[in-house]
Amino acid sequence: MEEQTKTCRIAVIDDVAEEAEYIRSLSDKYFENHRGYKHEIDTYERGESLVRDIKAGKYYDIYLLDVEMPEKSGLEIAKEIRRCYPEVFVVFVTNHVQYAIPAYEVNAFRYIPKRLLSEKLPEAYDHLLPKLDLFDKRVYMIESASNIEKILYKDIYYVTKYSKYLTIHHRHGESKVRKTLSTLMDELDSSEFIYIDKGCIVNLIHITSCKKEEVVMRNGDTLKISRPRYRQVRESIMDYWRCEE
Repeated sequence: MEEQTKTCRIAVIDDVAEEAEYIRSLSDKYFENHRGYKHEIDTYERGESLVRDIKAGKYYDIYLLDVEMPEKSGLEIAKEIRRCYPEVFVVFVTNHVQYAIPAYEVNAFRYIPKRLLSEKLPEAYDHLLPKLDLFDKRVYMIESASNIEKILYKDIYYVTKYSKYLTIHHRHGESKVRKTLSTLMDELDSSEFIYIDKGCIVNLIHITSCKKEEVVMRNGDTLKISRPRYRQVRESIMDYWRCEE
């Protein structure tokens, strides 16, 4: 059976268009010689444009960020990215080596001086793709007599219970399965999923805010937190966001 080609989605943020295009050309050359992956690259000259797009649901696996940007620095942009998508990879590409330590405070994967791009960017991709592979292999399978469905963990927003059925709300719609929430939690076996109510579990990755007795999810849905669980839910969210602060 032919191996399925995976797609790596990359955002390049640099206010100098020529430098962004150089990063694109190096990336194109790398993926031309890398079997099993295709790639998509978007370039941004303004961090605000990227932030607006990701808040609207645009998703990238890898962000290649300059640090020195007008209006909003690369470090500030990285914090916004982390708040929307904690699981993605941020790589700083810059001439300003003094920002190396602050870059790792926002959980950057790499810090590459621009003068070493041709050497270090392919090395970064070599280390990143196996990690993307591992992350993308986490899937939840739904099997029935007539259908088999595969849902990536990172695509699941939340799961609700109604009668004997669960509805899995995810990036591509909704899927139903007949089982209990506790059984589903055991099958997922991941700390990213928590109960906010006896009839609802959520994926911490996709919580954008937590207010008194409710969470707001990335898809815009607002979910109620049961009063007895509020403190525990809030602590779980804060622990998950801790590296961004």
